[in-house]
Amino acid sequence: MLNSIFVILGAALWATDTLFRHPMTNQISALSIVFLEHGFALMIAVIVTFVFQKKKLKIEAAPMVGAIFIGIIGSALATVFFTMSFQFVNPSISILLQKTQPIVVILLSWIFLGEKLSLRFFVWGALALVSAFFISFPHGISHDEIHDANFSGVILALIASIFWAISTVIGKVTLKRMPSSHLTLWRFLFGFITLWILLYFVPQSRIEIPIVTVDSSVMRSLFFMALVPGFIGVTLYYRGLTRIKASTATLLELAFPLCAVFINSRFLNLHLENTQLFSGLILLFCIFKISRLGIN
Repeated sequence: MLNSIFVILGAALWATDTLFRHPMTNQISALSIVFLEHGFALMIAVIVTFVFQKKKLKIEAAPMVGAIFIGIIGSALATVFFTMSFQFVNPSISILLQKTQPIVVILLSWIFLGEKLSLRFFVWGALALVSAFFISFPHGISHDEIHDANFSGVILALIASIFWAISTVIGKVTLKRMPSSHLTLWRFLFGFITLWILLYFVPQSRIEIPIVTVDSSVMRSLFFMALVPGFIGVTLYYRGLTRIKASTATLLELAFPLCAVFINSRFLNLHLENTQLFSGLILLFCIFKISRLGIN
């Protein structure tokens, strides 16, 4: 149960990201945001690992391949694509498409990890997904929203969701041979290197970054994103994923949209519908039931 709580807490911290990421896309490019965010997260991970924990990194070929893949695909590219999708479609569409991630993770976990899933798991999982949908969309998705969705934005959001799903499964395998704190460090390191390389192909970001770094309000937002939903959120998530099934972890991540709605309501003064409150209670109960089913 404790490991499930770690995953839930990690996902809850990811929800704080929504207060900063979307507004920032109106100011600077997605690549600039994610590059600077990874730079701060890497700095924090290095300080915590080598100064406070005083750990020595152990390098083994197989887990390092997994860590490299997660850093490049799951941390760098998926985050860039998801952030870019906000520029093409309504964020609600991006969030909707992101909810395909649990379906992909469950399928991959069953095929490649051999995770055995009970009927009760599917019942609670399906109810959790439906509840999460109505938390984000209390009135459903309108025809106009779907019709106006830009194809490029839809594809970017879907690719990000698939990349995150694959990274969850690979992360589960990698954590069997690598401590969670080390995987967090490698994730941000290889993500940062990937983004640094991408900067050479995007002149706009190379121009923006020196300008942005003198803006204290932007840098504070980026540092918060790197520390709270970034480093702390990922660290807690990997700590929990070590001992629970990937298929369970991906459904416990639905704490993210649940917390995001309530955080936005509190800080952005958004009114919560009765449908959202009722769906939130159902999702909380589903998360509790799922957390008791997925221990390895």
